[in-house]
Amino acid sequence: MSFADYIDIFGDNILYLLEQHVMLFAIALTAAIALGVTLGTLIHRIRWLGALIVPVVNVLQACPEIVLLALSIPFLGIGISGALIPLFVKGVLPILRNTASGLASIDPRMIEAARGMGMSSSQILLRVEAPAVLPVVIAGVRVSAVMLVSVLTLTAYIGVDSLGTLILQGISRMDTTPLLIGSGLTALLAVTVNYLLFGLERFASRRVS
Repeated sequence: MSFADYIDIFGDNILYLLEQHVMLFAIALTAAIALGVTLGTLIHRIRWLGALIVPVVNVLQACPEIVLLALSIPFLGIGISGALIPLFVKGVLPILRNTASGLASIDPRMIEAARGMGMSSSQILLRVEAPAVLPVVIAGVRVSAVMLVSVLTLTAYIGVDSLGTLILQGISRMDTTPLLIGSGLTALLAVTVNYLLFGLERFASRRVS
């Protein structure tokens, strides 16, 4: 079957799978940002926590994605939660590292000046540290986002609809058409996300400078 015929017949399904993939990506990235920024800030504030948190995150990062999915099934079952929870942790490490290193690189004199002006710790974090570290955090988010776009194709292996469904269909049926469509859309989505976040990173850098 040609590409044109396949798209004509299964166009609605392809669009649905693309929408599902984008939705899963948005949820996974939001969770990774929330957890990564929180842990990175905690590690910077409470240094001994790094010795506990970083090794765990490193192990999860090194563990193959398909293994995480397999281990999650007995506890989370087959479905969106079983797919997203083990996979979004893959995006946490770059954000965590960039947040912690970005906060550590801020000139201590800026913090002392803010304290001298009577700012509280929360005010310093929001008004001084957060704007200064934002470009570095976005750089970590960009790495995580591109990674998540690709690893989320594996959700098809536990019955969750995504662009990975097309790839899996192509492999199982030995049909290159859905395989190439699924792979191509995934690559296009990754490039688009990378380009958008790179632009946001440059904009944030100009604001800081």
